[in-house]
Amino acid sequence: MKKLWIIPILLALVCLCTVACAPTAPGGVDQKGANVFPASAKDDSMDITMGDVMPFYDNGVMNIYHLRNSTGTNSQFYHPIARLTTSDYIHYTDEGIALNFVEEFDSPDAALGTGSFIKDNNGLYHCFYTGHNGNAPSDDMPQLPHTEVVRHATSADQKTWVKDEEFNLYGYENDFRDPYVYWDSVDGVYYMLVTTRDNTASSPAVIRRYKSASLSATDSEWEFVDNFFVNDSGTYNMECPSYIEYNGFYYLAYSEQGDNRVTHYRYKTSHDDPEWHKFERDSIDAAGFYAGRLEKADGNLFAFAWCARLSGGAGGGFDWGGNLVTHQIKQLPSGELCAVMPDSYKQFFSNEIAFVTADGDERSEFEFQSGNFAAYGLQALSDNVTRISFTAEITDASGDFGLSFGLDGDYNNRLGSAILAFETDSSRLTCYNSVSSRLRYGAPLATVSFGYETGKTYVVDVIIGGEVVTLYLDGQVALTSRITDMDGNNIAFYSNGAGVKIRDVKFYE
Repeated sequence: MKKLWIIPILLALVCLCTVACAPTAPGGVDQKGANVFPASAKDDSMDITMGDVMPFYDNGVMNIYHLRNSTGTNSQFYHPIARLTTSDYIHYTDEGIALNFVEEFDSPDAALGTGSFIKDNNGLYHCFYTGHNGNAPSDDMPQLPHTEVVRHATSADQKTWVKDEEFNLYGYENDFRDPYVYWDSVDGVYYMLVTTRDNTASSPAVIRRYKSASLSATDSEWEFVDNFFVNDSGTYNMECPSYIEYNGFYYLAYSEQGDNRVTHYRYKTSHDDPEWHKFERDSIDAAGFYAGRLEKADGNLFAFAWCARLSGGAGGGFDWGGNLVTHQIKQLPSGELCAVMPDSYKQFFSNEIAFVTADGDERSEFEFQSGNFAAYGLQALSDNVTRISFTAEITDASGDFGLSFGLDGDYNNRLGSAILAFETDSSRLTCYNSVSSRLRYGAPLATVSFGYETGKTYVVDVIIGGEVVTLYLDGQVALTSRITDMDGNNIAFYSNGAGVKIRDVKFYE
């Protein structure tokens, strides 16, 4: 009699496992407020976007100080410094404004610019930041000799900040900003890096260095040391510098205020190495990852920046202010830095969801023949954060292949309004957001160099939240973009001439 129960019980267990293991429908996962690309805050129904990021790790919490893209009663007054906090880079708490602008026409803090945060040995928090007054210099305001000045504030708890109104560290020209202060254990002093230009006839862009024995020193006690770094690849200003030691290498990161608006980095192999070095690919991400800064947390290295909104509609270029972007940084034995998906993303967004093709099938493989154009349409993304993973084996490196967004229906053999293109024939990974046909992609929104090999299989990870998407390629490069036509529209895998086998396609929420 007992044997008669074996088959029904086994069938029940199989059915239970099938239900439990089956992927859920898109949007069916409760992500408990997850947000991998947060803006600064919400004011009623309008997003207040995020500008330059000032990460500060303290007691298990990453403090994301940043310029909040909001203004006062006059266009002269703008950019308070606000703070988000997180411990997993997925759930954020808005801590409000830390330091505000001053609505006085002759204030050095009429507008605020980028700075940095540090804690002294007594547990007191210090902020060194940029004060900006667009009306200076002026005969009416002799107390403001230049437009920009380095300012100082302190706090016992990171909630209430007190400005030192006597601290006004000026340079010798209007462009003097983005202070980054750090403790140098070898030299036994605090250093401050400042974005400015040299006071010579050629006036190259430089990152100047000052030093002090104490964070509580007066402005006059910060002593000029040297030009820590002179621009070695152009005339552009080098914004938002950060300097950090990691596993025996010393890194300087800064952003290009120019045509190629990316976050560059240089490195030294020892503290006193007289030369700065660079790798062939000397940037972290591309134009969608601006004003990036490095920060360590629990033995890991991260880079934080913002992806700008678009000007001129869905097909426009990057503007100012947008959403936070976080990369975990992998260090190669050579010292080269590679942006990879944060571990917490893979751990949290692990609920597999079912995605069907335009033909109503669930597929995990798509094969494309070289020399042809083809696209396999998939259903629309949900409002949830979505993670996509797949592998791509290149059989013919002609043309390009990738993901297409913004299709207004379940269509095969069509491109949407934007694509993330693996350009095997031109050794690039590129976002195009003004695609009109398979022959006309428009100007690139963001691009990063990458050499492909025929016969090699590459691992791809993608994270999508709202309008922002980051694609991580083979643990080597990242490409962050903003695509405004993703909401409610379908996506597709496509190939335009390249031969490629896309396998192991999985969607997660």
